[in-house]
Amino acid sequence: MNNKLFWILPFCFSLIVVSSCYAQNSSQKTDSRIRTISAFFPDTSLGLLVAERLNKKLEDKVSTYELTGIKGSFVVGPGNVSNLKGIGYLIGVDTFSCYKNEVIDIPAEIGNMTNLKYLDLCKAFKLKKIPSTIKKLKNLQMLRLCLTQVTHLPKEIGDLENLTTLWICSNELVEIPYQIGQLRKLTDLDLHANSLKVIPDQICNLVSLQKLNISHCGLEKLPGNIGNLKKLTSLNLFNNKLKVLPKSIAHLDNLVDLNVYDNFNLSENYKAYLPKRYRSR
Repeated sequence: MNNKLFWILPFCFSLIVVSSCYAQNSSQKTDSRIRTISAFFPDTSLGLLVAERLNKKLEDKVSTYELTGIKGSFVVGPGNVSNLKGIGYLIGVDTFSCYKNEVIDIPAEIGNMTNLKYLDLCKAFKLKKIPSTIKKLKNLQMLRLCLTQVTHLPKEIGDLENLTTLWICSNELVEIPYQIGQLRKLTDLDLHANSLKVIPDQICNLVSLQKLNISHCGLEKLPGNIGNLKKLTSLNLFNNKLKVLPKSIAHLDNLVDLNVYDNFNLSENYKAYLPKRYRSR
């Protein structure tokens, strides 16, 4: 009997140690998912916005489950928010608006917000960068990026397969990635008030496009296949540096609104092959 106890007791002791370690590890994992709001969101102004949505205080503890329970629209601005760290926990949000604040860049974790349908970055005056992880926002239908300091768009913008509206106007853009041509559901594209001498030929692949605004860009040339945009009803080319319009414009059978004012060197020849149904300005 004593011999049996001699062998059993060490075994039981080992089980107790293993169980204790497992419990400790589980506790650590749980603790990492329950923290104060300020620990999740180091920017105090952003943390206060989250706390308000949860009817809590900044120093209160919350779980990641509670954060993912925030639904609908989440607005950051106007205000003093400068750091968006933590927004990756807000995966239940479908509309995110970030305007009139101190934000310089959008963190990569925005890619976690896969329920987003509307992303509004209008008047984020100091914003300079959009992360490539935006490609994960497969449900995004509208993106507005206006009045920022962004100079380049990530090529991954072409992965936003459900995007229908893309307004990227009044920025510092000097080029548009050719991957934009992959947005086959896009109906409204606004590029006005950027520094775009040319736009990629792939824009002519946007078979659903109905409205295209490229005014105030210093544009010198249009893609020769612009006539492929069969559904286009409005084409705004106001205040550019165009000299000719491609003859393929004759194929824009649904065009009703064409604005070519203030292209002072534009040849009048285009009038001979314009579609019959249009309003010229």
